[in-house]
Amino acid sequence: MSLKTRLRLSIVALVVSIVLALSALNLHSVATARFEDVLERARMSALQVQSVLIQRLNERTAQRPTPPVNLDETKAVWSEIVRSDQDLTSLLKDTMASSRTTVEIAISGEDGRILTSSNPATVGTLARKLPSLENWTRKSPWEKLWDIFTQRLDYEVRMPLGVAEQQAPVFEIQVAVSSVLLRNTLAPQMWYFALALLVSFLSALALAVLVSNLAFRPLARISDAIDRIARGESVRDDLPGEGESKEYTALQSKLSVLGQQFRGAREDAVQLRGNIERLLERLEEVVLLFDRNDRLIVAGRSAENFLGRGRWEMFGRGLDEVFPSSTPLGAVIQSAVQLRHPVKDHLVQLDRSGQAAARLLVNVDLLEDFPSHERLGTMVSLRDAESRRQLQSQLDVSTRLEAVSRLTGGVAHEIKNPLNAIALHLEVLKSRLGSDPELEQEIGIISSEITRLDRVVKTFLDFTRPVDLRLATVDLGKLVREVATLVEPQARTTAVEVVADIGDEPARIRGDRDLLKQAVLNVVMNGVEAMKSGGRLEIQVRRSGEDCTVRVSDQGPGIPPELRGKIFNLYFTTKGKGSGIGLAMTFRIVQLHNGTIDCTSETGKGTTFWLRFSAAGEEETAGKEPAAAVEKS
Repeated sequence: MSLKTRLRLSIVALVVSIVLALSALNLHSVATARFEDVLERARMSALQVQSVLIQRLNERTAQRPTPPVNLDETKAVWSEIVRSDQDLTSLLKDTMASSRTTVEIAISGEDGRILTSSNPATVGTLARKLPSLENWTRKSPWEKLWDIFTQRLDYEVRMPLGVAEQQAPVFEIQVAVSSVLLRNTLAPQMWYFALALLVSFLSALALAVLVSNLAFRPLARISDAIDRIARGESVRDDLPGEGESKEYTALQSKLSVLGQQFRGAREDAVQLRGNIERLLERLEEVVLLFDRNDRLIVAGRSAENFLGRGRWEMFGRGLDEVFPSSTPLGAVIQSAVQLRHPVKDHLVQLDRSGQAAARLLVNVDLLEDFPSHERLGTMVSLRDAESRRQLQSQLDVSTRLEAVSRLTGGVAHEIKNPLNAIALHLEVLKSRLGSDPELEQEIGIISSEITRLDRVVKTFLDFTRPVDLRLATVDLGKLVREVATLVEPQARTTAVEVVADIGDEPARIRGDRDLLKQAVLNVVMNGVEAMKSGGRLEIQVRRSGEDCTVRVSDQGPGIPPELRGKIFNLYFTTKGKGSGIGLAMTFRIVQLHNGTIDCTSETGKGTTFWLRFSAAGEEETAGKEPAAAVEKS
């Protein structure tokens, strides 16, 4: 919606709202006064009839030759006087005719039958039981208006007339008021309200068009100046015409300066683009940048060697043209873009016509705006898996492992002695407790954890030496359930809910169960300890094609951006009493299983770790050992 349209709608809405509010206030006042007047007139009519009735009864009774001797005879005489008194009936008709809302005035006896009425057809019938007009007038004016225009009801003002000798009234005067007649009296006000609303709307519409045209006339000229700036043309300072405001003149002058700066910035951008392209040409890896519409805008010269096409030929082409989804490389990249899931060091084989196949490490990074998370573009980087950069990464891992080896001796000594003592006392405790199935199960769990911890310590000692992996088919779902059960008691102490989402498809890999359990446990415990105020920690296991993934997500404070590149470094920790060994150990275990570990975090919302492994084949799942069962660091 354009700014001019929004301005017009705002003016119309403002004027109509003001008129609507004033009309509603006026209608409220008129309706309130009218309802009070109707009630007062009905009461006055009842009082007038009462006064005349008493007078007529006294006069006619005094004129009788023999006065009544008791109350019953007196009431019978009175009833006969009311039924036969034509002057009283005429009074009822005249009183009803003087009111525009009254439909009937009747006098009924003790038995509830009408003795006389302004409507002769109702004489002798039982008086109608109508809603009380006084109770109805206690509603809000808007409720009464709704009743009047949606219902066809009559309301009454009932006035009793009796004697001191008995509690029940002898006569009852009923004044019936019609809601239909009352609605007719309010109809002119409603028509006035509708007419005022229609006139205000038309006036507001005309005013909106006039004001918007006057207000946006200078903006149209400014828009034309901006278009010329975008085309690289100059904007003259003498463009404002006579009678233009000082503000518009100043803005036009600033636009002229902005146009000069824009041309300079565009020249700088062209020069910067050239520098970036020269920088990309010197990189060993291929870097390609796509815009938000997935069109290629930047590519290094090395892309020609990898993709076998000239980069100038590829500029402006879509992602699906540069990397077709029918190829393994294109499938990985397009899947990452469509699912908005970054890819890091994914191994893909690239078949090139006339050349040997190349094994590439693919990285796909999604460029997003903060905090809207709107995608601004995609950066794809490709590098040879056997290149010098990959070798440098391995050297970095070796440096980490070498640092761990300097710590293992002292740590192992401090841990193994308590472990041996615990194991010895556990055996003594087991012999004393005797044969109790439940206790034996609990003791068995403790014993198995001590054995696993002992092996972890031994593995820790051999951190930088070749490790004999006890390869077997490991069901990651069962392993995650065990980890969730193991950490649940500690998690409950900090109000952390641990949820294991296993999925429907089994996720089995070939690996060392104890080491994999330790790797997952380290990440899960980090998540539990990070949520000091409670929260939800989710462990998800999924199989996707040839990969099995374990995702651990917490709702902790997150990892600051400046620290995310250090979390796998040995001795690095953000906890006051942390050792900085857990994630380094997890990193090595994942590396020993030819897997990858990635981490994403958002400050204040939590951290997510992905552990990816190759799924076990059918032969491996059936129990056949692969050719190599030993991995070296």
